[in-house]
Amino acid sequence: MSDTQVTATETTVLTPRIGTTAKRALYWVAGSILVVLVAIASLNLAGTAVEGPPLDPTSAYEAGTQALAEVLRDQGVDVVVTTTLDDTRAALGSSDDSTLFFTNFEAYLSEDQVAEATELAVTVVFADPTLTELLRVAPEVAHAGQNADAVSASCSAPLVAQAPDITAGPSNYRVIEPSAEITACYGNDDDGYGLIVLDRGDTELRILGATDALSNGAITAADNAAFALRLLGEHETLVWYTPSFLDLANSGDAKTPAELAPGWVLPGVWLTMLTLLAGALWRGRRFGPLVIEKLPVTVRSSETMQGRARLYERSTARLHTLDSLRIGTIRRLAVLCGMPTTASVNDVINRVSPLVGQPIEPLRQLLIDREPASDYELIALSDELLALEDRVHAVIRPA
Repeated sequence: MSDTQVTATETTVLTPRIGTTAKRALYWVAGSILVVLVAIASLNLAGTAVEGPPLDPTSAYEAGTQALAEVLRDQGVDVVVTTTLDDTRAALGSSDDSTLFFTNFEAYLSEDQVAEATELAVTVVFADPTLTELLRVAPEVAHAGQNADAVSASCSAPLVAQAPDITAGPSNYRVIEPSAEITACYGNDDDGYGLIVLDRGDTELRILGATDALSNGAITAADNAAFALRLLGEHETLVWYTPSFLDLANSGDAKTPAELAPGWVLPGVWLTMLTLLAGALWRGRRFGPLVIEKLPVTVRSSETMQGRARLYERSTARLHTLDSLRIGTIRRLAVLCGMPTTASVNDVINRVSPLVGQPIEPLRQLLIDREPASDYELIALSDELLALEDRVHAVIRPA
């Protein structure tokens, strides 16, 4: 068996200079900036494709209300869109004849902020309030489940005179403490109502559960358009308030990240930073060039073969092992049959089949298709390959 002589080459390793290190770092800095720019562009593109919140007056999606806002503007109503309670308060302070429409779907407003908002205008329309919000601003009203059917007005309020039927849903409310100051419309006592009007003296509070009637997707159904225009177009100015994260930050319930984090986070961060710094100093400094030493090495080919076999055995790579055996067998069969080195497997199979008197399909299964499911099957297939090679050798070169 032949031996292979491998001799190590001389390599000189020097400590990198500051300029070289800076050039290498510049590549990574430029790559990081590029990744950040791509991420920002992707987020902006994704943000433009995402549907906005329900009842958004700037959204043209089905759940938005851009169509209603534009029609109100055409009717002479000054529609002012706000996103913070401070802006809403300022917009309502400049007009005595105004309507405030707001929601709290994202729960950005605290209960105190909701209570304040319901007292800012002559007419306040509060869309789809939660149970806790009702307990704070309208304890006479309670939830009554959901309703997806069309409903009739069922009341004599001037507000619904031009809209006898509207699309209901998604929420209904019921009056648990009836009084002369409360008017319930669009529903019944059993299923609840889509609109409840409460007279507070200086303010008329309208609890709206039938918000689907205002959306772009349903504004043209039934009498939804007339209902929406009457509901929100009664005064000269309509302030359409969609709360945002800034309201949450300005509320008394907001907490800083330091207050939300457990007590061990800050010491843990400092310990991690110090550990990383110590590791960088330890591994980032070289104590001079490496020692150059010639190391002639002699590696036997049998050792290489045995080492590769152990790796195959350790990783349970039976098919890879069998493929290596098949490649060697096919190469030797081609040489025995006097075929060129460029001959394909099919050419070798077609040549060997009549020599050993074996059909083509079993040979193909042995040389290509069969896969060992266990070490026992791998050994059996290896024995078959050796037997096939011996049979061809006996036919071509008889003793």
